[in-house]
Amino acid sequence: MRGEGLHDHAIIGFSVDTPARAAKAASEGIDTTILYGGSPAPKSALEQALSAKGISVVDAGISGLLFYWECHRTHTVKPPPSSYPYNDYCRTDEDPKISDAAIVLRDAGELLARDAGRSYVEGYWVLDDWPGWDPGSARGLLQKIHALIVEKTPGRPAICGFGAGIAKPGKVNWDRGTAANYSNGGCDVVGWYNYSPFGRTHPSLGKKLDWGMKALLPAMQRSLAKLGWNISATPLYGIAQAWGGSYDKRYYQPGLTRTELLEQARAFCRFGATYVGWYAWDDSGFDARTETANDSATVARGIHAGINACEAIWKKRY
Repeated sequence: MRGEGLHDHAIIGFSVDTPARAAKAASEGIDTTILYGGSPAPKSALEQALSAKGISVVDAGISGLLFYWECHRTHTVKPPPSSYPYNDYCRTDEDPKISDAAIVLRDAGELLARDAGRSYVEGYWVLDDWPGWDPGSARGLLQKIHALIVEKTPGRPAICGFGAGIAKPGKVNWDRGTAANYSNGGCDVVGWYNYSPFGRTHPSLGKKLDWGMKALLPAMQRSLAKLGWNISATPLYGIAQAWGGSYDKRYYQPGLTRTELLEQARAFCRFGATYVGWYAWDDSGFDARTETANDSATVARGIHAGINACEAIWKKRY
């Protein structure tokens, strides 16, 4: 059964990666976390803290392998076209050792073998950001990775992520080519992570943005449906933005108010999301002034409101 490794209606947060964050996330209603650094070792401080708080793990290590593989492609066989001022996917070939699909599959197999004995691992985040000039390059590889997951850790879903932007009402900030990596044979769950515009240099609460994503969500659905996606067979995981303000010390991420957080989560669940969650409890771009669920009462209230709204929707639907 697709998605059977997750709870019926999981509340998922990215990067709950310290014991202190585990306590904070649990107090906000989070029951699952996605960890880019991979699943924590048994009996480690993080594993014990997560287990004590009833938070299970989705291992995101495979998405990292795919990033390094694609990064190498963009510096060898598929560089950005002249219309791009620079390689905005990865400026340098970050791990040239991960140079072909066979190496990705070998390393993914080792990760899955390690996780097989870790009962607190409930799934895999396998796909993340992708360069716009190389659409669909991971589709076949994701299908092979999915087959490995079924073989080595059956019952744990492969979650494929697709990102878009929160725009003004009626506008759609979504590259349809992003969907090209999707296939029914590669993804058990579809994750949509939709955030306010990056790179702003002046403060903004994002009041002019459509946090309800009225035009965006149908556009994303249409793109994936053309490739065979059916929300009733492959569940949707809606990922809302849970940080705002100062970002990377020189930029400003628009948002967030309690209402904006609530609108985003409620929109995902009304659209049919089986799972809902937030990014993130940690990120390399966060600085001391970034407002996150770790230290912002406003963000925490918005998460609580979003969870309550989704649970009410799920109760009526199921």
